Amino acid sequence: MFQEDVFQKLERSWINMKRFVKDFISRGLIAAGFGPLILVIIYYGFQLTENVTSRPMTEVNINILSTLFMAFVAGGIGAVFKVEKIPLGIATLIDAIVIYLDYLFFYLINGWILVKATPLFIFTIIYIIGYIIIWLIIYKKVKSQVKKINQKL
Repeated sequence: MFQEDVFQKLERSWINMKRFVKDFISRGLIAAGFGPLILVIIYYGFQLTENVTSRPMTEVNINILSTLFMAFVAGGIGAVFKVEKIPLGIATLIDAIVIYLDYLFFYLINGWILVKATPLFIFTIIYIIGYIIIWLIIYKKVKSQVKKINQKL
């Protein structure tokens, strides 16, 4: 009896993990298309302002791959919100930390920011402000949708 309960729990955990990984990959692949697109828009903006010189192809390729992987992780981690046993606050914290570490890792290895206290502090503050703004926009939109649904009822 006890062994059956343990095996059933393990089986449910395995199924939930498979769902999470599948959802992570699916969301990540969708988001991964937007990372390089955003980079192209940024490069195009630099070109229009004539504020950038030609970049070596290797650097361009590394930047494209970096934005692809950054977007994959940032998009994929949203799957954490579908895990039923994780409270919304904890899921949001996991999401925020994983995306922050994802961005920080690629920014540092690509030399997009310096490994010094001031640039890291500024990066962190900008990230926190941006994350809060995005979530406030999402909150406002969801609240508006809920209000419309409630009015129809």
